[in-house]
Amino acid sequence: MRALKLSMVSILLFATAACVTTNEVTGRNQFIMIPASQDAALGLEAMTKVRETAPIVETGPLAEKIKRIGDRIAAISDRPELDWEFVLIDEPVLNAWALPGGKVAVYKKMAEAFEDEAELAAILGHEVSHAVLRHGAEQVSRGQMQNIAVAGLGVIVGSTTDDPEIAQAALVLGSVAAAGFVQMPHSRSMELEADDIGTLYMARAGYDPRAAVRVWQKMKQMKEGQGGQPTFLSTHPSDDKRIDRLQAKMDVYLAEYRKARR
Repeated sequence: MRALKLSMVSILLFATAACVTTNEVTGRNQFIMIPASQDAALGLEAMTKVRETAPIVETGPLAEKIKRIGDRIAAISDRPELDWEFVLIDEPVLNAWALPGGKVAVYKKMAEAFEDEAELAAILGHEVSHAVLRHGAEQVSRGQMQNIAVAGLGVIVGSTTDDPEIAQAALVLGSVAAAGFVQMPHSRSMELEADDIGTLYMARAGYDPRAAVRVWQKMKQMKEGQGGQPTFLSTHPSDDKRIDRLQAKMDVYLAEYRKARR
């Protein structure tokens, strides 16, 4: 039994060490099992499926605005060579997302709620930074490792008990613990990282970074009275935390903005 535990631990440690890389933009170590060369293929495949099912707006002032602002930010990002694509989805959803390889979408409700160009730039800068920093690949990799670890726990527990209910309970607890203490907190850290780098990008593209603070102030107002999950059960940080962190670095963002405006 001890040998089995040591073997499982050794496998996990080896897999983790082999997939840790240092992000050139942030300097942070990232656990990513997917080669960077596969990002474009994964993003393209996912975007193809989106195009088959979602009502994408191909033309019109709003769609053109999103593409123009997105292209401007992508051009000064740390990965301008990605096959960037910015689309508008005609659905009443207050959301935006980025796929690996530079595929970005904004939903119509989000675009209409933040019509100001600088506010849209804050949203698009945030999504561009997710793609640049490979957050999607990182989150998928952590999920894969989480599944491997939970499966290993099942093997270990299953070898020590004949009670299937105990073994199942251990699997459930292991999965919940992994999500609560690994996946969710890391998702929040990636959101804050995207806020930071995205605001730098929008400033370098010539958009006033103070608009990023306005975005989260407005988002907070929209949510008031609607309830919601406590922060510790959410994959996103609280709006107040995002606002505080942005305001704390505003001098840095404004310095980049002034350089871009010269």
